[in-house]
Amino acid sequence: MSRYFLAIDIGASSGRHILGSVENGKIVLEEVYRFWNGMDHVDGTLCWDVDRLFNEIIAGMKNVKKSAKFR
Repeated sequence: MSRYFLAIDIGASSGRHILGSVENGKIVLEEVYRFWNGMDHVDGTLCWDVDRLFNEIIAGMKNVKKSAKFR
């Protein structure tokens, strides 16, 4: 059975969930979920919507769980 590792990258304009494993001595990375991470204008200031980002992280984790790798 393979071991998988999940990395969540929250970049400046998009975020993504990367699933990693080691196969035959090589690191294998697979993007399994991507989401928009733009900033919103709030009272004249650019801000991240932390609640939306948190919900995207949870949605991506659910997407990973549904992956055929975990059935």
